[in-house]
Amino acid sequence: MTVILDSDPEVYRLGFGDEAALGTIRAASAKNLFDLREQSGVRIGVVISDDTTMVYSPVSKNIEAGSTSVEKPNAVVLSGSAADRIAAAAGSDTREDAPRPEVGSKALEPAKVQQMQADLKTNPPKPFDITRKMNVFTSKVQYVEFSALNYRLTTRQIPLPPELVDVADDDLRNRISSRIRAPLDGIGKLEVTVDNNGKPESIKFDDGWLNKERKRIEDEFTFQINNFGRVILYSDRGAFDKATSRFKTIVEKYQDALRDTLVTKQSEFEKRIVDEFSRRWEQNPPKHFARWGIEATPEKIRGELQRLAQELFKSAITFDAPVVKILYKNVAPENIRDNRFLEALKSIMLKRRVPQAIIESLFESGQAAPETGAFLGR
Repeated sequence: MTVILDSDPEVYRLGFGDEAALGTIRAASAKNLFDLREQSGVRIGVVISDDTTMVYSPVSKNIEAGSTSVEKPNAVVLSGSAADRIAAAAGSDTREDAPRPEVGSKALEPAKVQQMQADLKTNPPKPFDITRKMNVFTSKVQYVEFSALNYRLTTRQIPLPPELVDVADDDLRNRISSRIRAPLDGIGKLEVTVDNNGKPESIKFDDGWLNKERKRIEDEFTFQINNFGRVILYSDRGAFDKATSRFKTIVEKYQDALRDTLVTKQSEFEKRIVDEFSRRWEQNPPKHFARWGIEATPEKIRGELQRLAQELFKSAITFDAPVVKILYKNVAPENIRDNRFLEALKSIMLKRRVPQAIIESLFESGQAAPETGAFLGR
């Protein structure tokens, strides 16, 4: 006797195999010394006994589980020479000069079975009970959270070094802020080139343009429902993801262009810092001058301020990468039982000229087969 089967764990997950049955066959093979072989991809059932062959179509247990029909005509029986030819193709001829079998030429090795069992343990089959049904809820909208960070740069502030804040004079210390705006005054709009559906597109923009673009994306693709959140149509997700990805690319290019422009202002920025603080330091030198015995001459003060200004400018042109986050969450059945949610959603969609047919088809219910045991403990 020879048994040929497929040992792919996916076969078992789809309901075309049973791990316990395989264990029974393996035990019988070891006890009775018959061949147990494998053939990857085999999806046909064949039983050959003497001069009779039955060919049948295996049906997934996931599908057959709900059948109530006694008769299941899914097989044919052959006899005579056809049975001999099929048996030979499956390796029944054990003579030394017998041709190589067409099916099941490899032995099912224990290591292969162990690998399959480990796979099924990690991702076990899910037996579905088709005979039991439950109502399911489907929605054509879902919640979405869209956030963008590190893209507003012209209002960005950077901390001053302690030496520019820690002065001896109390009145002077109170008048000096611990932060300073980045040197972005007078830069105006910058021009960058971005991809627009495979074609280069030149855009001039600043922080104000970026704010408007972000709002445009939200207004075009999403619907804000007060006290509930922002929702989006499933059908708009692809275009929304593309728009937000483009927005992030624009911000990245904007940062690069801004950084290049700022470099040209370095000398001016350093001069302003030195001129602003040199007289203050001459009147009230920072504590580290006395601590380390540094003579507070005008030359040394200006040199120290020059060094600090360079560090400060380096911080000013170092931008954190833009972060664009999108988080989707499913709408719960409880939401559609709340008239406030439904009325608000309908109202904003009508204002946005969403067709009535789409609004009326946003939420549906139907029947589906739950996983076996899904109702246990409920």
